[in-house]
Amino acid sequence: MRHKQPTPFILLSLIFAGLLTSCSDVRQPIPVNPSRDLSVHPTGWLEEGSMEFHGIFLAGIQWDLGNCQECHGTDYRGGITESSCITCHENTPEDCNVCHGASGDPTGAPPEDLTGNTSTVALGVGAHTAHLQGALLSDGVDCTACHAVPDSFASAGHIDAALPAELIFSSLALADGAQPIWNRETASCADSYCHGNWSLAREDSRSGFIYTEDTMSGSNAVPDWTDPESAACGTCHALPPNGHRPFDLSACSGCHNTVIDVSGNIIDKTKHINGSVNVFLQEFPIF
Repeated sequence: MRHKQPTPFILLSLIFAGLLTSCSDVRQPIPVNPSRDLSVHPTGWLEEGSMEFHGIFLAGIQWDLGNCQECHGTDYRGGITESSCITCHENTPEDCNVCHGASGDPTGAPPEDLTGNTSTVALGVGAHTAHLQGALLSDGVDCTACHAVPDSFASAGHIDAALPAELIFSSLALADGAQPIWNRETASCADSYCHGNWSLAREDSRSGFIYTEDTMSGSNAVPDWTDPESAACGTCHALPPNGHRPFDLSACSGCHNTVIDVSGNIIDKTKHINGSVNVFLQEFPIF
């Protein structure tokens, strides 16, 4: 039996079908940002005052930056879009001060807080800066004195934990056996070493002559987190402390001359509120 030759129309159809089949298996690379004007984001994506601001969106998905990395690269410097997040975020969107803290401050300490507040009367701001940077009386403390600091942005217990931030006191806050207590309702901190929960026994001192009682102690102040004046000089221990022989403030430098001057000013903040007793008589005993 003689077979019919396929017509030209049938041949063209078969060739076209073959081309379609072969093309379906080809994975062409995604064009790299073919148009810089093309965007998958809403108009207000980069505008902080907009309800479409990307910070609001990311907060809604619990700060999962995986979507950002798919397009902008794992280092956020462009990826397939060739559009870098570092243009606005100085180092990486994962920096502490992207979500809280002032721009350029590596500690990430408020101001500002997670909702944009910068006033110390806001609970999320409060005395953060005063604690970290110090002031007239202190050289400052590390974040770890009050918080568990994550190793990275995505560490367990950081962005995946519910607010407010948990306070876990350590280091200086616990010096001399202190057990600090944070009260969110009153915005106050009690029983911390830093604010007067300490005691010095006469029997352990090389300057026992200065004691009027068996122990010398602080005032165990309960400062208001949102009121800087609540931790003024004299609130954490009397001048001089309880159990200390009475002297005018101008006389303190006689024994604490590496710490304070004759006008009562702290001259070396590393030797004040540091967990140690810095006394001239202990360093150069003459009694």
